[in-house]
Amino acid sequence: MIGDGKTGEIDEIKKTNKPTLNDEVTNALRDITEKRASTLTYMLDKASEDDVFAKAAVRQYGIDNGKDLRESLQNPDDLQEFAEKFTGGLESNVYEMETIKATENEFELHFHYCPYVNRWLRMKKSSEEMSRLCDICMEGDKAVTENFSNLQFELGETIAKGGNYCKIRYVKN
Repeated sequence: MIGDGKTGEIDEIKKTNKPTLNDEVTNALRDITEKRASTLTYMLDKASEDDVFAKAAVRQYGIDNGKDLRESLQNPDDLQEFAEKFTGGLESNVYEMETIKATENEFELHFHYCPYVNRWLRMKKSSEEMSRLCDICMEGDKAVTENFSNLQFELGETIAKGGNYCKIRYVKN
């Protein structure tokens, strides 16, 4: 895992975070996502003495997204429908999402590419900075569950912390 900010660690992240999908639409969406990553990163850098502020802001973003997701579902208690909506559309290409499991009690997916990490690498962020930024940004995915009384979010390895992919799980309580 990443930790001491050495150049070798950054090189490993660069090797891992290589897109395999390169069509025009996916690349355009990635460019938009990277711009969002820059904006978010600059705000987080300015709030670096107060991660509580940053996490609260990103958490609210996740709550809003979770509310929209919940409202789009026929049955908000159906985790398989949740999984289909979560991975539907072009956004799944942006992150190169792979559904590992989608059952009535567990939804696990892997993100094989992260446009945020790509931007952070271009911004010359250290491995420690990327790890911190990732923790803050993942508050949004975690907060989605605040709209679902029966769901719990679990974060496994992440590309920003030296993993081969980002592992996300939503599990029914």
